[in-house]
Amino acid sequence: MRCSECKEEAIIKIPYAHKYLCKEHFIQWFENRVERTVRKYNMLEGTRKLAIAVSGGKDSTTLLHVMTKIAEKEGIEIIGITIDLGIDMGKKYSAKSVEFAIKNYEMLGVKYRIVKLKEEYGFTIDEAKVKIRRPVCSTCGLTKRYILEKVAKEESADTLATGHNLNDVAQYVLTGYYNGDILSLARLRPVSPAENGYIKKIKPLFLSPEKEIMTYALVKGIPFIYDSCPHTFRVGGETQDKIRRTIEEMEDKIPGFMISLVTNFEEKFRPLIEDIPKETLGKCKICGMPTNKGREICSFCATRMKLTEVKVNS
Repeated sequence: MRCSECKEEAIIKIPYAHKYLCKEHFIQWFENRVERTVRKYNMLEGTRKLAIAVSGGKDSTTLLHVMTKIAEKEGIEIIGITIDLGIDMGKKYSAKSVEFAIKNYEMLGVKYRIVKLKEEYGFTIDEAKVKIRRPVCSTCGLTKRYILEKVAKEESADTLATGHNLNDVAQYVLTGYYNGDILSLARLRPVSPAENGYIKKIKPLFLSPEKEIMTYALVKGIPFIYDSCPHTFRVGGETQDKIRRTIEEMEDKIPGFMISLVTNFEEKFRPLIEDIPKETLGKCKICGMPTNKGREICSFCATRMKLTEVKVNS
């Protein structure tokens, strides 16, 4: 097929927009859409220094490349944060992920910080899977959220950007409905303001489909790790995996289904429950980070204490 814009050979079909796009016009389309999303939701309002979470996968490396361009226009400083989670399982998964993250930082000339979980906190995700009676994805997610929050603050960032894509957010919305988890739905926002001791967080790719992110990374020659995490091929478990697959099947049958689902949730439904998570949280007596109401020790410190023999004191 030919590009809808210039009649050159198209590399991608975008059914919900009724477009075929060549390499040049797809790159332009993708970057413009992310920038429009950032501006529409005022994601960078009040931001002087932006921290970007980079795992080494396609979503986070694409996020780094696109947001670096946007930040340069706005005069915003960038710092990348990558966590070496110690996931090996004979495949050196974390080591490879960190290598890809660093390749992108150096390609763009972006300052960065690597956090080695074992060296700084005394355990790895491999060890957590064996020693903790908790789904490994849950422990990993908890660990990443805690460290990204902590390091972004240490680096004096105003805002933290993560690479959640449209497929991710659509899955979270339907899973929230399925579980009746109103609190999680209320917290599911493209822009989470700085409140209750937390840094401002943004999801610039939340309206970008996974297929388009993959295509962008490939045509731009962005280096990223292709491997899946060796601990699980079903992030979130079998039920969430089926929900995600169902959503993607619906997208094939009804182009634009995911964007409608997510934008309608964000603009029409979530505002009705927006005040639910707004309650005063406590501070962890060990690390000083925010913790759930009624808890003296945050979930991360409690997990760390179970995994290490050393008493947590910082």
